[in-house]
Amino acid sequence: MPSHTTQKSSEPAIGNRPNMAGAPSSSSRPHGLQKGDWESCSISRAHLNELQAQGYLTPTDLVSVRAGLTSYNGEALAENFPNPSKEERVCFVSFLLRGIGFPIHPFLRGLLEYYGLQLHNLTPGSILHIAGFVALCELFLGCEAHFELWRKFFCLVPRSQKGSIFEVGSAEVWRIAGTGYLSGTPKKASEEWPSDWFYIEDVALLDPIRMGLPEFSSAPLKKRHSWRPRSLEEEDSAEIHQLMSKIKTLAQSGLSIIEVMAISIVRGVQPLQFRGLPMWHYNGEDDASRCGRKGPETPAALATILADLYKGEKEEFIRLKRREGFSMYNPPSWVSFNPTTILNPFHESLLIDTNPSICNRNGERSSRGSTAPLHSRRTIIGILTPDSKRIRTYLWSLRREYFTRQATMAQKWPL
Repeated sequence: MPSHTTQKSSEPAIGNRPNMAGAPSSSSRPHGLQKGDWESCSISRAHLNELQAQGYLTPTDLVSVRAGLTSYNGEALAENFPNPSKEERVCFVSFLLRGIGFPIHPFLRGLLEYYGLQLHNLTPGSILHIAGFVALCELFLGCEAHFELWRKFFCLVPRSQKGSIFEVGSAEVWRIAGTGYLSGTPKKASEEWPSDWFYIEDVALLDPIRMGLPEFSSAPLKKRHSWRPRSLEEEDSAEIHQLMSKIKTLAQSGLSIIEVMAISIVRGVQPLQFRGLPMWHYNGEDDASRCGRKGPETPAALATILADLYKGEKEEFIRLKRREGFSMYNPPSWVSFNPTTILNPFHESLLIDTNPSICNRNGERSSRGSTAPLHSRRTIIGILTPDSKRIRTYLWSLRREYFTRQATMAQKWPL
């Protein structure tokens, strides 16, 4: 049985907190013995219900969640340490508010595997770095999250005290200096974020090799060679050079990672959630990837959210001029048009996302037998004509129905 701490029930209303990036306050809860330890859970069933209503968590009939904080006779009983069942995993509210969704994005699952991490080994700022990178690739580069490109910009740094790596927030994603990446620094999360954990049912991805998140383990983490920055001796492919040049151009134009994430927030899309279709297929408020979550309605509301996520003044974020980013109505210039898809709307090109890989589907290092096509197979046609856009709208509606059905089946009946 998990150990519990008894405390008075002084649970704050979640509606009084910012919609994004605010860990629940629980000043009466006991803290861990030292920094980096697990802390008594401060998330109740009411918190989880509110997150489901806001669209950060999927409905209970698809993915079940469980709180580590309960009440009995007016007293709050908090678990001191996670004790999930075999089918459960541990997540943090701070991670949800920075872009994680369930089922998780295959790129995040691949990073955990590559670095040898559990989800709780990352920090909120690290999650925000990963979410911003995925959004940048889909919204402005017109490709899925590219693993080799990620390694050009980011590395992992252990967080430790007296030579002992933390149990929670054990490793932090750092941006490599001098690489030309977009500006924008994550704001330090509340010191109480290690207490905002909860249980969630593991959801299998549409890939028989990677079955959702790794099984929970409290084993001490050890630093790996893969955490180091990419070696300068490694040669870059022509694709990496092209993407790096594109990012440099975007940075020189004034685009920041804050603006990139602002687009995702306004669209109501969680970048680190498996969505079936990338964000360049976004179709407005009816888009199936939104999971019912609405974005902020005013620039001031958006600025409040961004001020909780990134360093900077709220006044700066109010003046932020968002660009459109790629969508179905503003597609990347490489969009291919194949008339055969009109006769066969479920062409094999639609199935590339059902076999995600840690490497980008456009790269030559795709692992584990990915069937994803290379860039060279795409037909460059420039911006779609109005007639083509109407055809694409028709095809996309069929694609949305197909992928939505597949994602639901994966959640209810894991393959």
